[in-house]
Amino acid sequence: MIRFILFTLLFFPGHLKAQEWINFNNDSILFTAKYPSTWVNKIKEGKRVFFTSPSENAKDDFLENVNISVSTNPDFGTRYKIQDLFPDILEQLKQSFTEFNDEGLNNFKWNNTDAVEIVFSGFSKSSKEMKVRITQWFCFYKTRLYTVTFTAKADSDIHNATAKKIMQSIMFSN
Repeated sequence: MIRFILFTLLFFPGHLKAQEWINFNNDSILFTAKYPSTWVNKIKEGKRVFFTSPSENAKDDFLENVNISVSTNPDFGTRYKIQDLFPDILEQLKQSFTEFNDEGLNNFKWNNTDAVEIVFSGFSKSSKEMKVRITQWFCFYKTRLYTVTFTAKADSDIHNATAKKIMQSIMFSN
């Protein structure tokens, strides 16, 4: 037994280390999150935040990502309820993807607020080369719409657990 433990420690040290997570906090973006130190964080136009996965190997031509956007409107959460946006959002998605496959629509609580998750796959009409699977979360908090999107290759689930952990770590700012 001791030999097995020593073998494991010597030849597989990376499996024993816990993944280091970094806190994301930017007061002007209205949320906080945690993401793995191996992922890249970028803030793009419109204050969209992207957490991008590391390359899996030298031939990896697609980096999975979780992106978060926040938009504000006085009607969000007051006049409109998040569940009211569906099925219109589904129709828009169907128009944007070929071979659209609705894999699930769920209501849940996110930051103790009503939210909707949609999971679908298909080929983007702008890039018909790769089939993707997208998980999106939508939530009104105060007068803001929080939209989180995880995009991955449809035939890969290597980053699914990490992406879900990032998504679950997102906390809305007051």
